Amino acid sequence: MDLSATRSDVDESLCKLVDNFSIEVLPKDTQKFDDFRDHLPAGTRVYVAYTSGSTAEIVGASEKLRHQGMVPVPHIPARRFVSHDELKGFLGSLASRAAVKQVLLVGGDIASPEGPYASSLDVLKTGMLEGHGIEKVSLAGHPDGHPAVSREVLRNALIDKCEYAAKAGLEISLTTQFLFDTDKLFAWHADFIEPTAPGIAVDVGLPGLAKMTTLMRFAKDCGVGASLGMLARHASRAFKLATSFSPEDTLLELAGVRKTGCPTFRSVHFYPFGSFERTAEWLRNLQSQGAAQGQGNLEAAL
Repeated sequence: MDLSATRSDVDESLCKLVDNFSIEVLPKDTQKFDDFRDHLPAGTRVYVAYTSGSTAEIVGASEKLRHQGMVPVPHIPARRFVSHDELKGFLGSLASRAAVKQVLLVGGDIASPEGPYASSLDVLKTGMLEGHGIEKVSLAGHPDGHPAVSREVLRNALIDKCEYAAKAGLEISLTTQFLFDTDKLFAWHADFIEPTAPGIAVDVGLPGLAKMTTLMRFAKDCGVGASLGMLARHASRAFKLATSFSPEDTLLELAGVRKTGCPTFRSVHFYPFGSFERTAEWLRNLQSQGAAQGQGNLEAAL
């Protein structure tokens, strides 16, 4: 990609891009850390993933994050809830115990719903989110496409969600799948997002400093194989990623585009895939010491 911004401009834009980063954590992983303030800046948005465990684990993890100065953003997978009462109880616990104001609302990625909600729009239309004090709703973005849903269906669903959110006073944003190919991201933003929901905030999903074998497995499972294929077309980058992934190149591309007037994304969201501590340490260094030194710290970490 040809970036016309100077390196100093890109460094400045890079710092701004990660200034409000968010990061994902599994509920069980919250038990590994005595205090998240040792790893993340106060006020960091920490997305709490839904796993096969109970919703009580998500509530407990969100409560710990809130008490330690983080902003918990639990996943709400629509198709996983077996009843209205289960969803109502879950949202009530998140509100009372963790003061949750923002959630990531997703379909749930199972073939058949386990209860009354076939889509995230069904959950939105219950009014239960705003009824339990939720103010912000992040939705999943799919620059690589969805493995089971057509683009036209996704387009109509996004329009409906934005219309409902506007009426309900909810702030809507998108958090994308993790990706490697920024060209695909920019094309998706231009061809899908701008004509469908112009101006909507987009947080770009990136892998953390994960092992490459782990990353390739998750890429296949999450339907981002096309983006992963980009590595095969860039031999030098593929060589660098032989053992561990580095988000450095992708961040620089995003920062350069941000400076040169192409789509500006709000922030970046990291999926650590087992590298939470390494990813968090690098991000803190990048925030506090500037882009150039942050890159040096990354090279040393790898």
